[in-house]
Amino acid sequence: MVTEIGNAGSGIRMRKRYSSKGFILVSVLLLCVMLVASATAYAWFARTQVKTVIQDKSTLQARSVAFLLVREAIRGLKLDTNKFDSPLEEWFQPMLIPLDSYGIANVVLKPLDNKIPLQHLFLPDGTTLRNEMKDLWEKIWVELGERTTLPAKVLDYIDKDTISRPGGRDGPGNLNRNLLDVSELLGMEEMTPQILYGEYPKFGLVDYCTMWSDTKININTIEPHLLALLNGLNNNLAEEIVKFREKKEIASLDDLKGIPSFPSRALPYLMNLVGFTSAYYSLKIELISEDFSSVRYFDIVIHKPTGRILRWEEM
Repeated sequence: MVTEIGNAGSGIRMRKRYSSKGFILVSVLLLCVMLVASATAYAWFARTQVKTVIQDKSTLQARSVAFLLVREAIRGLKLDTNKFDSPLEEWFQPMLIPLDSYGIANVVLKPLDNKIPLQHLFLPDGTTLRNEMKDLWEKIWVELGERTTLPAKVLDYIDKDTISRPGGRDGPGNLNRNLLDVSELLGMEEMTPQILYGEYPKFGLVDYCTMWSDTKININTIEPHLLALLNGLNNNLAEEIVKFREKKEIASLDDLKGIPSFPSRALPYLMNLVGFTSAYYSLKIELISEDFSSVRYFDIVIHKPTGRILRWEEM
């Protein structure tokens, strides 16, 4: 009996030893797994951080290059003192510029002032619609199919007084100030993205109006579908003017007399509405890294008289 009891005790002690060894082995394995997982996580984190740093460095470098190109464009605009701004001019053509520190820059500078100026619809009182804009404003809304509902309401929304014009609506909720961006018009109850931005194949308000135009519209850049709506003109005359300006810059209304079909009676209507130079310019920059691994795009608007950058978008 004593021997059996002794053997039983020995077996219990052996099982305890095996259990302890098994526990230690499992613990070691778990620790190894944790260490491997931690190392993997740290490596992933380190790679992510390095990648982020590299991307940030690349972004900052591209942004610096773009800023230098913008500065040179502003400097060039100050030197441009002729009496017209036309896409035909040599320096408004696409330019490929090699960059020793980066790669290649594809730069396109274009004169704007090609649509109705939303910032200059009114006389200095901020309320009275400019006389030369009246017919054109109505024609736009006819083209948009919204003649009876929105023309006066949009004017009331952005003019400086709080008095409703015929067919309009003024009061709380109206901006009664200049727009900061055309998207602010979506604050109106009746305005929809389809009316504002258009829905293919139909044009929207932004196809006729812009924030980037001075008091006059540059006849060298005006959009053809808007050109056809100017008093004294039509679709056929607009096509003739577009063909003419594709071959020769327009520096004065007298130049339009070079178009055989151009009616002299249209000149008085155009005098206060169209000009030949631009105050606003679009600068599009495409930066391609030396190894072609990175391409960055910048879309910038410059105000020539002040040399200010009014919009900076990058992708």
